[in-house]
Amino acid sequence: MDQNRGKDIVWGLVIGLITLFLIHPFTRNLYINWNSTHPYLLGFIKFSLLATMGEILAKRIVSRSWNRDKGLVLKALVWGLIGVMITFVFSFYSKGVAAMVEAGALPICTGWVGELLIAFYTSVLMNLTFGPVFMAAHRISDTLIDRKINGITTPIRESIGNINWGDFITFVVGKTIPFIWIPAHTITFLLPTEYRVLTAAYLSIVLGVILSIARIRKPK
Repeated sequence: MDQNRGKDIVWGLVIGLITLFLIHPFTRNLYINWNSTHPYLLGFIKFSLLATMGEILAKRIVSRSWNRDKGLVLKALVWGLIGVMITFVFSFYSKGVAAMVEAGALPICTGWVGELLIAFYTSVLMNLTFGPVFMAAHRISDTLIDRKINGITTPIRESIGNINWGDFITFVVGKTIPFIWIPAHTITFLLPTEYRVLTAAYLSIVLGVILSIARIRKPK
């Protein structure tokens, strides 16, 4: 077995153990209790752990090998802070949409169709407003971290200007938001509250892969 295959297995085992912790009745109840009393701390932990796993996987897919990322600790910290923001934003948008529906500002139905519509409204509003800003900020933070660890001394403005913003708009915003994140988060908002941020943390593995691949895409 080559070294890369062995690390592939380790990565899968780590994800499997985290998932097993959340599935087992005893530890699942521990998670639910901790999440209800310390939602922002748990949001930080969930994203710093799972999204960083996605970051590692993205580098593996792109380079076809497991390379050490000197900025991984800083990126894990950024992901943790994103987890705190996501915890707040999920509550903010879900309660905001519920209030708009109650006020008659959004059309609604009864039964499961109504629940689906509320989840869809929440996902659309969140992804079309918070989503692009969050993704752009994350792209910039990654760029600044890469500058730091590579000792780049060019002006920060120049580094940010070198980001492929055209690809960011056409691919990340124009394709992933309508075709991936709005449907995925519609399903997420149908789940019980305690599992929404957790599901988003798992989805962040996908996001890490998408953002990393998009970052290295070359303009035609």
